[in-house]
Amino acid sequence: MDIRVLPGDFEGPLAALGSGSFCVAVGGISVRFEGLPDGLLTAALERYGPFLSDDPPAHTVRLFEGDEHYLDMAEDKFLRLEEERLPEGRTLVSHSFAAFRPDQQPERGVLLLHSATPVDTAQGALENYLRWVVADLALDRCGFVLHAAGLVRGGRGYVFFGPSGAGKSTLTAMSVAMDPGCGILSDDLVLVTHRGSTIEVASTPFAGTLPQSDKKPGAYLLVGLYRLKQAPHNALRPVEPLAMATAMVLTCCPFVADASARRDRLMPLVESCCAAVPVQELSFLKDPGFWDIL
Repeated sequence: MDIRVLPGDFEGPLAALGSGSFCVAVGGISVRFEGLPDGLLTAALERYGPFLSDDPPAHTVRLFEGDEHYLDMAEDKFLRLEEERLPEGRTLVSHSFAAFRPDQQPERGVLLLHSATPVDTAQGALENYLRWVVADLALDRCGFVLHAAGLVRGGRGYVFFGPSGAGKSTLTAMSVAMDPGCGILSDDLVLVTHRGSTIEVASTPFAGTLPQSDKKPGAYLLVGLYRLKQAPHNALRPVEPLAMATAMVLTCCPFVADASARRDRLMPLVESCCAAVPVQELSFLKDPGFWDIL
């Protein structure tokens, strides 16, 4: 049976899970985790190694003892993540964790986990909390998170997006195999940010298919957004009009597109990005020859 959590469930007295802490940076957005037990801290330091940071955090979350179970598994066995807006703030709940971000202190958060939760499951809770927070903090910095693959060649960033199975991970792996100088930003989620009159794309630590160690941390000038379409030939076609390009990109924005209050902030940013950076449909073979037409 699902358990509904309320703000009172995140108030004291609460027992910290441990004394460990670390800070991870995503495109200049630093988030600090506190109260980690030793095993989870070791796993997190290994998982986020290239993205660990000593920068002052924009948000700090503390882990406390919670229940073993919050949401039942979905019939299709896919992960359930349910956000609820309450007068006091917002909750994010899944199978094994519950989180709360109060409106009065948005720079602080509480994450409830049971001490017997397996490390890999607990690591998933940290990852989902980080995605949730970064998606919001990016909006505050005129940016947004995009479900896409990101690559950097010659110091310039390229973003490839599309539905699951479109070929994002395949394209990423092929590109790096062809050109060792080609850096991976992500094969899952990238961070797109407005920097004055330019648009940048930054690497993220979020889990994808490829190893974390393969990624190239940093932010780079974004020169193109490409919607992937596997085909028997390589070709580029502009996505027009601007409203169509905006809609295509918007559908690949996770988390923040779910709540209307945040969607209202997101749409102008996506539209502005699509107006400044070419959005094109990339038909491609399963070989790196598509780079010749980019």
